[in-house]
This record gives sequence, structure tokens and C-alpha cells, in this order.
Amino acid sequence: MLLQNLAICWKLLLDIRQSAGNLYSYLNKRFLRDFTQELSRLFNILIISKKVYFLYGFLPNNVFYLHTKMNIGKIRYPLESKDSQLGYYLAGLIEPDGSIIIPKEGSKNTPTISISFNIEDKPLALCIKNQLGFGFLENIEKNNAVKLAIRSKYNIFTLIYLINGKFRTPKIEKLHKLINYVNKNWISTKENLIPIKSLDISLLNNNSWLAGFSDGDAHININITWPNKYKKIYGQIRLTFELVQSRIDIEHLEKYKTIMNTLSRFLKSKLEVHNISKFDRSGKQRAWRARIVNKKGATVLVNYFDHFPMFSSKYLNYQDWRNVYNIFIVKKEHLGKNKLDTYNKVKYIKDGMNKKRFLFNWDHLNNFYKL
Repeated sequence: MLLQNLAICWKLLLDIRQSAGNLYSYLNKRFLRDFTQELSRLFNILIISKKVYFLYGFLPNNVFYLHTKMNIGKIRYPLESKDSQLGYYLAGLIEPDGSIIIPKEGSKNTPTISISFNIEDKPLALCIKNQLGFGFLENIEKNNAVKLAIRSKYNIFTLIYLINGKFRTPKIEKLHKLINYVNKNWISTKENLIPIKSLDISLLNNNSWLAGFSDGDAHININITWPNKYKKIYGQIRLTFELVQSRIDIEHLEKYKTIMNTLSRFLKSKLEVHNISKFDRSGKQRAWRARIVNKKGATVLVNYFDHFPMFSSKYLNYQDWRNVYNIFIVKKEHLGKNKLDTYNKVKYIKDGMNKKRFLFNWDHLNNFYKL
């Protein structure tokens, strides 16, 4: 089937008798949609025959990157994202909810980068797959989850170029091992070696990394303490947002202290040591927790997400959360005469969040970052 498709791909290419502009459009709309896998092989043939220059003149600069081990001299084919925020978002998403698997030396397997999603976030997984133009989805029914897996040389190359230099957690060690594997096994010239970039230490509010990390790790909720004049309870509405990183290995957990400290400072709070249940419910394990504890932290978060939104179903929870932020912090409706009405309004909003949400509107994915 692959050889048959490649033959069709060749025939369509050779049959084109159009202007350069029409050729560009045709390649974008027809070839890149229907012959992605075949084109990657076609590029190799053109490269070997030294006829790649013709194609490269008409193709967008993010279509391909050389992925065969050959001597290509000083020729480089840059892969740049038109919207750099995609790389930051994906880096943030991969760090809490992704895995990087590198084959053992001598293995014929290809490296794999995968991202896990809750099943309700399958539209986001599909959106990312469509924007990248590669990857495949695997339903994991026993975990009520879906996984986006990315393999093959071209796909791995593309993703590395998008996320390299944008990691902030110890998972960068796995990324560096992957880059070393690629440089050793797929690239033969020093000019084309992928650089090993260090941790990103830029300000958190400069890019979409935290949005991706929050989509993977954040817990968003609203807590209500009802007023009771007989028990002299004034009542309280508390907006909660927290990021938790736990590891069974204490030494490995310690490596996350730096980034979790940074997140705590960003949220105007102090880093906390927290005990949570192990995945198998066999006991407790330590965790770092960064969370909002005051109105200043809530305001910082609102200002950030207004510029760099989440895209999972947590975006919907955040919109409810932000609605209560306006009621409670901006308008201060709980201080008015109809205090109980305000609490009932907040409870109504809370009762439609998280596990109680049954309606999902995914229109916000129309604003997802472009490659």
C-alpha cells in the first residue's frame, strides 16, 4: 500500500503543470493532507538525487527536516513554528503528563514521545494531533484515558525542535537523552547536530508553558463555608488552584523543588510539603504543592490565563472559577444585603464543575496555537 501510495504521489507531482503559487497551494492542501508519510520518503529520494532544491523553494519552511543519516554538508532545513507559543505549551503539557521512551542501544525500535489525557479531553488530543500533522491516538479504557503517541524520525525531529529549550522540570534529562540518541543515530554532520539546550528560566508570565503544565497538573475548585448567624459563622468563598508534583523516590522528588518553588512564588505563596495517597492506594507519599492562598495570587493567575489560556476541559472549569472571581473579588457581591443569594449563585456554579460537568463546549480549541 505504501509503495502504491508513493507511486500515486509521484504521478500527481509530475502531472502538475501550474504556476509556482498554485503549486504551493496544491502541495499544501493535497499532498500534505493525503501523502504525509509518502512525502517523507519522497524527500529522501529527492535529497539523494540532489533535486530537493526545486521542492524546497515551494514548500513552507516547517514541512520537513532531514531525517536520514547522510552527509548533507552545510545544507540545513530549519523548522520554525510561526507561533512560538505552541512549543512552550507542548513542553508544559509533556512535563507532567508525557513520557519520553528511548530505545536500548542496538534496538530497531524508534523513540516515542507520548502525552496522556483524561478521556473527556480527547478533543484536545485530536486538536494537537491535527495541528502537528502526525501522531496517533490510543484509547486506554481501563484508565479512562487517551494517549497521543508520536514516533518516526520526522515526527520526533519536529517535536524536539518545538520543545527544545522550553523545559523547566527534571524531565529535561530525558529530553537530553533523546537528543543525544538522535544526534548519534540519525545525524552524520556536526553542522546539523541538535543542540542540547538548558532549562528555561525566563519569567513564567512570558509564555504559555504554565498553561500547558496546568492543563496537565492543575486542580481547580471553589470551596464554600456557608454563613450561619446562629453559630456565628460569617461564611467564606475560597478560590482554589493548586499544582502538585509527587514522586515515590524522595531523591527524585527533591529535584522538583526548584520549579515548584518558582511556581509558588509566582502564585504569591510558599511552597508546601504535602502527603497524598499513592496511585495504588497502598499508603502515602510526599509531594510538593504550589497553590493560591490569597487574592493577590488569584489576580496573578487571572492576568496570566487571560493571555495564555488552558485548552483542556480545565479551561471550562477555569471560566467558572473566573466568574466567581468576578463575583467575589471584583464586585464583592458577598458583602451586599443579598449575601445568601450570592452564596447560592456560587454554589450553582460550583455544582457544574469538574466531575459534575456534563456539558463540554470545545469552541475555545479554535484559538489553539498553530504550527
